[in-house]
Amino acid sequence: MSSPPNPVGLSRPSSTYRVQLTPDFGFAQVAEIAGYLRDLGVSHVYLSPILQATPESQHGYDVTDHSRIREEFGGATGFREMAQQLAAQDLGIVVDIVPNHMNTVNAQFWSVLKDGPASPYACWFDIDWVDGKVALPVLGDDTPPVVDGDVLRYHEHAFPHPGHYRLVDWREGPGYRRFFDVSTLIGLRVEDPSVLFATHEVIFWLLDEGLVDGLRVDHPDGLADPRGYLERLRARAGSAWTVVEKILIGPERLPADWACDGTTGYEVLNRVNGLFVDPAGKQPLIRLFTELTGQPAEYRQVMAQAKQEVLDLFFGAEVDRLAKTTSCDPAAVRELLAAMPVYRAYVVPGEPPPPSAIDTVELAAASCSPAVRPLVQEVLYGSAEAIVRFQQSCGPVMAKGVEDTALYRWFPLACLNEVGGEPDVFGVSVEEFHEFCADLLPYTMTTLSTHDTKRSEDVRARLSVLSEMPGEWAAAVAEWSAQVSFDPHLDYLAWQNLMAAWPISAERFTDYLLKAAREAKTAISWVNPDPGYERRLRAFAEAAVRLPIGGFTERVDPYAMSNSLGAKLVQLMMPGVPDVYQGNETTDFSLVDPDNRRPVTYPCKPETSWDSAKLLVTTQALRLRRRLGGAAAYLPLHAEGARADHVIAFARATAPTSPQVRQDGETGAWADGESGARADGGSGARADGESSARADGESSARADAGQPAQSADGHRAQAAGEHRSPAADAHQAHGLGEHRSGAVGEHRTPAAGEPRTPAAGEYGSQAVGEHRTRAAGEHGSHAADARPAQAASEHPTPAAGEYGPQAAGEHRVRAVAEEQVRARAVVEAGVRPRAVVVATRLPVRLAAEGGWGATTLTLPAGTWRDLLTGALFTGRIPLAHLLGQYPVSLLERHDL
Repeated sequence: MSSPPNPVGLSRPSSTYRVQLTPDFGFAQVAEIAGYLRDLGVSHVYLSPILQATPESQHGYDVTDHSRIREEFGGATGFREMAQQLAAQDLGIVVDIVPNHMNTVNAQFWSVLKDGPASPYACWFDIDWVDGKVALPVLGDDTPPVVDGDVLRYHEHAFPHPGHYRLVDWREGPGYRRFFDVSTLIGLRVEDPSVLFATHEVIFWLLDEGLVDGLRVDHPDGLADPRGYLERLRARAGSAWTVVEKILIGPERLPADWACDGTTGYEVLNRVNGLFVDPAGKQPLIRLFTELTGQPAEYRQVMAQAKQEVLDLFFGAEVDRLAKTTSCDPAAVRELLAAMPVYRAYVVPGEPPPPSAIDTVELAAASCSPAVRPLVQEVLYGSAEAIVRFQQSCGPVMAKGVEDTALYRWFPLACLNEVGGEPDVFGVSVEEFHEFCADLLPYTMTTLSTHDTKRSEDVRARLSVLSEMPGEWAAAVAEWSAQVSFDPHLDYLAWQNLMAAWPISAERFTDYLLKAAREAKTAISWVNPDPGYERRLRAFAEAAVRLPIGGFTERVDPYAMSNSLGAKLVQLMMPGVPDVYQGNETTDFSLVDPDNRRPVTYPCKPETSWDSAKLLVTTQALRLRRRLGGAAAYLPLHAEGARADHVIAFARATAPTSPQVRQDGETGAWADGESGARADGGSGARADGESSARADGESSARADAGQPAQSADGHRAQAAGEHRSPAADAHQAHGLGEHRSGAVGEHRTPAAGEPRTPAAGEYGSQAVGEHRTRAAGEHGSHAADARPAQAASEHPTPAAGEYGPQAAGEHRVRAVAEEQVRARAVVEAGVRPRAVVVATRLPVRLAAEGGWGATTLTLPAGTWRDLLTGALFTGRIPLAHLLGQYPVSLLERHDL
């Protein structure tokens, strides 16, 4: 397979801006906002699907013709003109592609229905032929189909007459693989190279001509062979930036052998969101939820029941097909599918299953009856069809059972009920977040809002505040419920979303509640409507919006604004390529689609102080990302003082621009500082079982329990409560990698047993050349023989006013040899901190504790300008001073 030309201008984004194309907002309208987006600071416009779909489609995922750019948007001519206008503003294009499925109304499927397996397009679709015919689930009443010449018509449906199909009840599963439970979207077989090229021809010529720089791949879990697809896509698309809509649950990570730059960011969204949720609110909110709804206190049993229900409701055809393929009982198939905790197991036919896949399937089987044991063998070691069918079934069950059912049944704090989220996991610590960032691929996408999120980032920011004030919230809900009530399974979800989306019209609120009730399936569903219930729901919604809900929202908003700005700044400045969903550069209080796909009026003009602050934060962060370039190193910073746990801070440092020596002494690992490829050729495996040094110089050195991560410029990621000298960064500024004695901020290694006295003005932490003793039983991230042991007498003695020594088990040691290697690598690499990000966590608790008090943050050496206020800072800064006008701060190195 030949590689395509590498067009001039093909680049990796520094940031993207997602635009939802519609028949009313097409290519010409995108071109009109090119200047606005350039001024905002993004590098690329990220478009929803551009190929021909059903004419009225508002989303574009129902492609009908892969050979044409959608006419309603302006066609090929309109796309080219838009691309020229964007290029004139130095903006590239990323497009959303849909390899898994297309609409059933298309010329190729018509040919298959007419000619059956003999059709030249029979290889396009994943069809289960029965006696040469495919089942089409369309019948809904006793009306007979009518012959109209060569066409058979049934209501709005049309089919060839005669043909190789049979019409069945619409509630039955179809005779083909589909997207989730949507029978109008038929699965494509892009594992066949001819199908891949036929369905990607337009995308490939856009790449070849340099009109498109990157791809977002929709729903790779539906494919028979995601790894193979991505390998073929990379071979043909070359170095085009590619991210996949892969939903990762909990500790799950993107398979290291997938040829892509990362995911679309749901795992990032959930962790950023978790930073602003107080774990202390978990039990009070769960207690309130169970009292109001009667639901169990444990989420996992609700999730398991929901998955079992959707298997019975929607996936009978898929279960029967898998049972036939594996020669197993359908009941065992349902049981194992319901127990699977992730969207895919990543087993490739003909290869030994990865240990992680074995663990995942075996863990699921452990909660099942012994009847699943034969099925476990089949889906791990059986035929290619058994392995693939099982994996293609896991995703739909997770999506429908969790995203579209369980998340609408179990909602103590609805901001946690997101795609890929775990609603019973309250809060993410700063240390957990730093560790997560250390492992992120440098060009993965990060996001806070998408066209598929259950609620917008600002709705979640308001809801997060409830974790800090559960008592006040419970009192408010009791007051409202006493005036208006409807369905205990729905009311508490309604109050959360009404407060967080306020102000909202009765029409929008009703539409949301109707969708929520249908997804929950506790009273009504999409397939089982109840007109009486729906009338009462509308009456409830209309009465609820007349209550003075806004008073509570006003109480929440100062803290929600802090959450909103903090989450936005962290997402825009953390590792990865940040995406801004349309309109979310200012506040947006949208709920689940289609509410979040409403038109946006450009330019987005601030109407509130929150709007103004969010637009400022977004613009300054995006512009700074463009100046920093890609793959900047991530350096955790830690505040010091009684309120230190209320802040998350980190620095970004410029990556090296030429091949350098890695910290472990190996060569050539950093490549050009731009590719983002990992040192091991993309596998992502940690070189020594602990660290994953990346090819661009961005450190991923993760520590084990008790050992902090090592950042790319030699700084140490410190645990909460540890303290660090401002002089440590001054040491970097010398550029010599040596320790000097005598002057303020210069350091020497104390002799054994010698107490250390800090230099004047130094804030009680250790300099780069000093080393602490490892607590008994602690282990570092490098081999034991690389760490000479040090005596306990080498602990420094704090001076008056300094923080005292850490408790046993919190000490951190780096050996002299290890330190010298790291310092030398940093000097050779030329890595320098260029930006500092500071965001406020848990603002209600912070306010209750009296503000920042004496809490401080030590900045890396240099002079730093706050891009939000223009103020200049150096050294050790009181947080109250740094975070005065805004609850966040974005600093750029001013003296370079």
